[in-house]
Amino acid sequence: MVETKGENLLFIDEFHTIVGAGGSDKGALDAGNIVKPVLSRGEMQLIGATTLDEFHEYVEQDRALERRMQPIIVEEPTTTQAIEILEQAKTIYEKFHQVSISSDAVKQAVLLSVRYIPDQFLPDKAFDLIDEAATICSTNGLGHVGKQEIAEVLKNKTGIPVTTILKGDKERLDGLKEKLSRRVKGQDEAVEAVVNAITVAQAGLQDQRKPLSSFMFLGTSGVGKTELALALAEGMFDDEDAIIRFDMSEYKQKGDITKLIGDRQTRTKGQLTEKIKQKPYSVILIDEVEKAHSEVVDLFLQVLDAGRLTDSTGRQVSFKNTIVIITTNIGSQKIIKQYELKGNFKKLTDRDKIQFEKSMTLELETKFRPEFLNRIEYKLIFNMLDEEVNKEIIVKQLSEIQERMKNKKLTLSYEESLVTYLLDVGTNIKDGARPLERVIKHKVLPLISKEFLNLSDPNQEYHFHLWVEGDAPDEYHREDKRKILFEVEAENTSFGEALFS
Repeated sequence: MVETKGENLLFIDEFHTIVGAGGSDKGALDAGNIVKPVLSRGEMQLIGATTLDEFHEYVEQDRALERRMQPIIVEEPTTTQAIEILEQAKTIYEKFHQVSISSDAVKQAVLLSVRYIPDQFLPDKAFDLIDEAATICSTNGLGHVGKQEIAEVLKNKTGIPVTTILKGDKERLDGLKEKLSRRVKGQDEAVEAVVNAITVAQAGLQDQRKPLSSFMFLGTSGVGKTELALALAEGMFDDEDAIIRFDMSEYKQKGDITKLIGDRQTRTKGQLTEKIKQKPYSVILIDEVEKAHSEVVDLFLQVLDAGRLTDSTGRQVSFKNTIVIITTNIGSQKIIKQYELKGNFKKLTDRDKIQFEKSMTLELETKFRPEFLNRIEYKLIFNMLDEEVNKEIIVKQLSEIQERMKNKKLTLSYEESLVTYLLDVGTNIKDGARPLERVIKHKVLPLISKEFLNLSDPNQEYHFHLWVEGDAPDEYHREDKRKILFEVEAENTSFGEALFS
């Protein structure tokens, strides 16, 4: 290189590795000491590439070598610049893989890599998508790389469904309110507030440094707090598994913070940070936050405020593409008392709502620091479930049973008497909808299941019809004499009737 000075340019990738390379404890020259005299005399033209962290850790330790190199910070290109870079370089990939790469695929690779691979940098992460998609197309005998192929590669990397990846923001939001309302009954105000917040986030008008949105759901047990979080994950990402759920009863001790961010000494990975690395677009559900240790709560304060966490290895994990939902039962007794005095929260006047929200805030401040509460964007109070809502929940759960029965060539119908019976025996103000689910599992599903297993021809289509007969308990009769009756028909022929109570 010295002899051909002016004719060659030496490029060293991972430049920091020459510091100490080839050296020993006995004083032998390392690679860094060998190039320093040549560099000082200007006899060699050299460009080194390394990361800023590695430059600080290695190169700056050798002050003489640092003086002989001129540091130049190379910023990550913008999406527009990255698209131009890929457009100019794609011919290399086309020639190598013998495929054509569309401009739409290039744009898709850049935009999707920015959205779904936040822990890597442009243009490398977009090049990786293009290269992998071209490799797959070439191997499968396909001659063209388009949007679909890029989405398939990203699906394999992140596990996010292709339909979700290719769906635009407007398409994603269309019908979101209806999707949530179908699953969550009696919480129209909470559903609308969630949809409005997500709309702002998808429009890009939220604080870019923070998560897409953050909520605290307040209410008694069984009123739909967790169900709304699951419904939101399915509505936004087409998959309930897009939710990352933490039960705070498992994080009561001071040292439990290492479970979330990892432990350098034991080399264990963090349950929270690792999952966000794998699924950067997720709904995070922090269930019953009041049970967590104060240090764990402070950790989530960092997520809500800065949109990032540093794990045990020193690596920053971005939460900017997450939706954070925190649930708590604090104030449940106050909500029940309010319901008994004035009815549901949704029926209160604006003035009464403001007063009640203030009283709930005071209740929260007895457990949490103001810094934590002030960083939560939306605090939503869930309604108690009244009779009308419980009926809707019964119909919804019976509809879910009907859908499952279709896979077994079974159909189900029922009379209003069944709904009334389930409403009477399965509702409890304090426990919300959970007793309803248990009653249906204990009284309806066993009835259908036992008869189905006794059917003579499992390949035949059968129809189950359910109703209730008998006297309900009143002020004179404490015993509930009602029983569920059912009838099964095959090919329009009734062949069985049974009792089940």
